[in-house]
Amino acid sequence: MTYLSDILADAAQRSPRKVALRCKGRALTYAQVKGRVDRLAGVLRALHVRRGHHVSLVTANALACVELTFACAQIGAVCEQYNIRLSPAALVRLLGKSSSTVLVCSSAVWERLAPAIGGVGRPLAVILLDSGDAFGLSAYEELVAAAEPFDRHVERAASDPVLMIYTSGTSGDPHGVMLSHQALVARAEIDVRAMWFTGDDVVLSVLPLFHITSVSTFAAFFAGAEVVIDDSSRPEDIVRLVNEHGVTRMGVVPYVLRLLVARLEKTGERMDSLRYVLYGGEPIDEELLVRCRRVLGCGLIQGYGMTETASAVTLLEPCDHDSAALRSTVGRALPGMEVTVIDKQGRECQPGVLGEVAVKTPTLMNGYYRDAPSTVRVMREGWYFTGDIGFFDTAGCLTLVDRKNNLVITGGENVYPLEVERCIRGLGERIADVAVIGVPDPVWGEALAAFVVAAEGAPAVTADEIAARCEHCLGGYKKPRHVLFLKKIVRNASGKVVKDALRRALSESAEKSKTEDTEDKE
Repeated sequence: MTYLSDILADAAQRSPRKVALRCKGRALTYAQVKGRVDRLAGVLRALHVRRGHHVSLVTANALACVELTFACAQIGAVCEQYNIRLSPAALVRLLGKSSSTVLVCSSAVWERLAPAIGGVGRPLAVILLDSGDAFGLSAYEELVAAAEPFDRHVERAASDPVLMIYTSGTSGDPHGVMLSHQALVARAEIDVRAMWFTGDDVVLSVLPLFHITSVSTFAAFFAGAEVVIDDSSRPEDIVRLVNEHGVTRMGVVPYVLRLLVARLEKTGERMDSLRYVLYGGEPIDEELLVRCRRVLGCGLIQGYGMTETASAVTLLEPCDHDSAALRSTVGRALPGMEVTVIDKQGRECQPGVLGEVAVKTPTLMNGYYRDAPSTVRVMREGWYFTGDIGFFDTAGCLTLVDRKNNLVITGGENVYPLEVERCIRGLGERIADVAVIGVPDPVWGEALAAFVVAAEGAPAVTADEIAARCEHCLGGYKKPRHVLFLKKIVRNASGKVVKDALRRALSESAEKSKTEDTEDKE
């Protein structure tokens, strides 16, 4: 198997009548998905998309997330997946840097995007996933239904990029991670073996398909399993979907697990068909894991990885969760992958010694799109340097201690504080100083806290104004949930922010508010 499109072609040949995808009341067999992908490839060819060209997709979870990726794979193109939660301004900036000639999105996205689309700087063929009548644009389903199928061999290489997913870079600027056919095929092969996918599996996909978690679809198709797609992570919807479709496995981030377990504890509902729940993407606490084991009654799997490695590089297997000591780790390296810890001198660390986690894997990205300097910084001699700090124990289990670049993961979304700080500084002379950090949050895992020093004599700035600016310029998930005004931000001798001082200030502010609320009630 050489190309990503071969995964679908082989599954359709083996099990043409088996249901491959379910989404919003629709059920498509493997043969039907293959037929739709062939016609979608014909649509793209008619729009002059060829080998190496890019096609952009901006949508919540939908059939198109899977179909467009396979159609691009079939004709040698690259499918760019964009975070639907980004603001229109941020989307336009990224589209402007891209070479994409086709944009596929929903009417809701287009309505927000259209007023600013001129900022892209080039014409785009726009296809709407729902009715295009209101905007006079082409509609996805109509184009697919009328298109001439295209399923002929085109010149391409296994090393060609086929999927591009945006993630945040170490500077806070978004990077387009380029993943090749061979990387994604290797990903599917490794996951099927390491996580025991079978043709009997029903896989629930509620995590955003514009994130790297979308690779679970490739593993499911490789095994000939069924995938149920939905765009809701609400616990009541997850329970309904699992029981309605007999879901056997699903992937979630810890904040969704918290909500799901709380609901099950309250209602007594069960999800007896579940065999495995895969979690990852942010820190998880021991208390939640204990509750999950008690309430879910299925195998838990933790995956540690990143977009640049096309998802997991280590795995904490269900049996490992029996040990409290192992539950604090992220498990062992997956088969076919090398994971090590490197000190500042570039030497491999002994067990128990902290260093930067580095990975060599057949699932590694080609590099960052149009950003050779950033690629060179993280990829050396076939190794990807993650920026995460950790250590191995003598049994080969990896423990993560810190994030080298202060990445904050809130509700499964990656945010770099520097990006948010720059946005707040954009308020101009009213801001004398600002620092943003991640703080623990009972629902989202981590939340952003902004500490602001207002300039004396300048017009007042409010917490609501700061949050609104971040939401407009960056996206709702990148706005701070806590804004605290300080007289001074404590920095050390080298000018770096003393984060412990910020955390203490936030804690003291919360205690003060609690005391005031109690006094008011009395």
